[in-house]
Amino acid sequence: MRRSPHTLSAKEIKARQLNSKKSTGPRTAAGKRRSALNTLKYGTYSGRQSLAEAMQDLGEDPCEFQHFVAGLLDSLDPANGVERMLVEDIATLAWKKRRLDRAQQGMQLRNLELLELDRHRQALEVGRDSPDLSQAEILKIGLRRAKKSPAKFGEILSYLDMLAEAVDKNDFSQDADPIFAVLYGEEPTLRGAEIINFYHHFQEPHEATEENRALAARLKLTLQEETRDVVEEYALYLQEHVHVSPALRNATLAPTNPEWRAIIRHEYTLDRLIERKLKLLMQVQNARRARELAAQAHENGNSKKKNSFFQKRS
Repeated sequence: MRRSPHTLSAKEIKARQLNSKKSTGPRTAAGKRRSALNTLKYGTYSGRQSLAEAMQDLGEDPCEFQHFVAGLLDSLDPANGVERMLVEDIATLAWKKRRLDRAQQGMQLRNLELLELDRHRQALEVGRDSPDLSQAEILKIGLRRAKKSPAKFGEILSYLDMLAEAVDKNDFSQDADPIFAVLYGEEPTLRGAEIINFYHHFQEPHEATEENRALAARLKLTLQEETRDVVEEYALYLQEHVHVSPALRNATLAPTNPEWRAIIRHEYTLDRLIERKLKLLMQVQNARRARELAAQAHENGNSKKKNSFFQKRS
């Protein structure tokens, strides 16, 4: 008898068995994961970038999405292709909403990062030896009126300490005019002018009278008040520009920028779409169940008619 063209000989069967052993699919764990994601190539991604590849580019786990879809399929129980398509649409919309939540968290974390970076830059200013001003600017307006910076406060306190040390030692031999010029510039403050006048008074020959001792005490007190004010200004500056308080950290979480409002609008749109898809799915399922019940009732009616007919015949 002639062998059918579709019947394989023993030799052909053996050859195919040997060839099958050469192509057993992916063997490594990574290869198996890639192979498992081949099913995620439907919808708008077909023929271009797969849905799995798009998710991976966005830092998402496609396997997690597969589990998410499987959970919805199990929960919503689609009975045909139309119902399954609606469930998959709902899963995609819900996943996009989850992605928006991740975007919101990312924006909050980014705001915190920017805050930390800005405060770190300000903290680096504390270690500078002098403020970022030209000598001409300093001699014109003085450090006390210069723009606030950690380096400015540090240099002011250094000069005030030098003046206080001279008063404590009752040594006014050093020419302090360069210090006064740096501190107060061309137009000293009221307290600065008082310190300058007291210091100049003691640079001139004077006797250790009760009046001079009172003036020395007044100069010392004025320097202490100036130092105290600078320290308080410095502390306020650090609190405002360098330190990160819990309140400031929490404030960065507030939805203030335009991107946040766009995310909220998009999230609202997704909620509406999910609601519509769910409603449509329920309508489709109810219509299918109604048809099934009608068909079953019709079948039961026919069955009763047949039984009645046979009973009459008998």
